Amino acid sequence: MAWIYSNLREAIRTMYRTEGPFVFYKGLTPTVIAIFPYAGLQFSCYRSLKRAYDWIMPPDGKQTGNLKNLLCGCGSGVISKTLTYPLDLFKKRLQVRGFEHARSAFGQVRSYRGLLDLAQQVLQHEGTRGFFKGLSPSLMKAALSTGFMFFWYELFCNLFHCIRREDR
Repeated sequence: MAWIYSNLREAIRTMYRTEGPFVFYKGLTPTVIAIFPYAGLQFSCYRSLKRAYDWIMPPDGKQTGNLKNLLCGCGSGVISKTLTYPLDLFKKRLQVRGFEHARSAFGQVRSYRGLLDLAQQVLQHEGTRGFFKGLSPSLMKAALSTGFMFFWYELFCNLFHCIRREDR
């Protein structure tokens, strides 16, 4: 397989020269639309999962809660990513617009005029399952990154809370 660009500098120059400065913002609309529900779902699911965890396994005072935070964070990542994944798919497909020639070796290549056209074509040609193509690897990433994010968040909150109590 031949590379299209020999280095990053050449890629940036060529993209800017051929498509203008807005080429670097492809996929921004679905990204902005998706970030608010994704972040909101992460926190609300995390809180709900922590409550469910405590209901199923009541705290006994001996546990630190680190495993609970990690597991509930992982679950939160999976749920929020699944619910917002179609917007992530749209973002990625809009970002690779303009590389149809380079992608032709990978199979069928479609052209999209924007977010709504993309959504309509996915539904028409791929069905509702098309909105979730590539979800599995994305769920692995979301589970790990969100799980560790909440693990470290809670760990440092508890650490700083203890430090503040000792200063009094």
